[in-house]
Amino acid sequence: MSSPVKSLPASWYSDPDLFSREQSLIFAQHWSYVAPETELELPGDCLAAEIAARSIILVRGEDNQIKGFYNLCRHRASPLIRDEPVNVKRIVCPYHSWCYDLAGNLISAPGFKESDDFKLNKLGLISIRVECWNGMVFACLDTDTPSLIEWLGDVVDIAKDFAAVDDMDYESRLVNEGDVNWKCYSDNTAEGYHLASVHPGLAASLVSKQTSIRAYKRGQFVGFDVTYKGKDGVPESSGFWVYKYPGLLLHFSMNSFNVERVIPLSPTRSRMERSFWFKPEISSIQRNATVAFSNIVMDEDLEICLRVQKNLQSGVYETGFLSREREPGTIFFQQLVADSLKDRRMSNIRE
Repeated sequence: MSSPVKSLPASWYSDPDLFSREQSLIFAQHWSYVAPETELELPGDCLAAEIAARSIILVRGEDNQIKGFYNLCRHRASPLIRDEPVNVKRIVCPYHSWCYDLAGNLISAPGFKESDDFKLNKLGLISIRVECWNGMVFACLDTDTPSLIEWLGDVVDIAKDFAAVDDMDYESRLVNEGDVNWKCYSDNTAEGYHLASVHPGLAASLVSKQTSIRAYKRGQFVGFDVTYKGKDGVPESSGFWVYKYPGLLLHFSMNSFNVERVIPLSPTRSRMERSFWFKPEISSIQRNATVAFSNIVMDEDLEICLRVQKNLQSGVYETGFLSREREPGTIFFQQLVADSLKDRRMSNIRE
C-alpha cells in the first residue's frame, strides 16, 4: 500500500487573506456556470449573478447573442440589475437613469453633454466572456482563460453518451447555503470514500463493483462512472458524475441531468445552486422523487461538512492524511488548489 498524503492545512479553510486570493487566483480565472439557456431565451432577457465576489449581468441582445457585463453603471458604480430575471428594452440604472442598449452601449446620461472629455461611446458597460455548452450559459472574468470547450476537456466527450440538455425539460432550481468553506465541501464531493457511511441510500442504489472513480487531467475534474441498480439489484442503467474544478458538479443519467455550482460567500460560508432537467417522457412523480432524493444527499453532505468545518476552525486539528487508494479525487483537488495559489507545500503528492 502506498504512503498517505498530507492534506491542506486547517487554516486554509477559514483564513480571510487566503479566501481573497482564491477569489482572484481561482474563481476569477475559471469558467462559471450561470444559468440555463432557456432563462435567456428572448431578446431583452436579462439576469444577474456573481462570480468571484463580482456582480455580473447576462443579457440576450437584439442580435440574439448572449452577452455578459459587469453589473455596474459607469457613472457611480450602481448595480444595474437586481436578483430576479427580467426582460428589458434598455438597461437603465436605477440610481441616476443612465441608459444602455442591449449591446452595452451607453445611449444617454442625463445631465451630461458630450465633450472631448466625455464621450458616450467610451462609457459602455464593461464586458465579460460568455459561452454556451449543452444548453447552459457560462461566464468567465479572465481574458486569458482557454475557451469553455477546452476548459471542460474530457467532459465534452463523456456528455455525448447521454441525452443532450437541449432535448430535456428544465424542471427547477434549488439553493442551499451552509457555514462551510468551499474547499471543505469540495473535498467531500471529490471522493466516494464516505459514500457508505454518509449516504446509505445512495450507496444502496449503486452496483459497487461497477463504480469507478478517477481524476482527469484534461479538464481538471474527478469522474465517477456509476451503474444504478434496477429491480432485485440487477444492473439497470449507467450514469456519470463529474466534480469539475473549482466548483462545478455535473450529474448525467439516462433520464435526467443536474448541475450544481459551488459559490464561496466568505471564508466559512458557501452557497450551492442546483438545476434539474428531465427527458419529456419522465413523469412528474419520477421527477419529484429524483429531486427529493437529491435533497436527501445534499442534506447528508452538508451535515457532515458543517461538523468537519467546525473542527477545522477549532485550533486543535492542523493537518491530516489522504489515502491514495480511497481519496485520489481529493488529493487531485487539493493539489489543484495549491497549484492555483502557487503554493508548493503539497509538491509531495505529484505522481
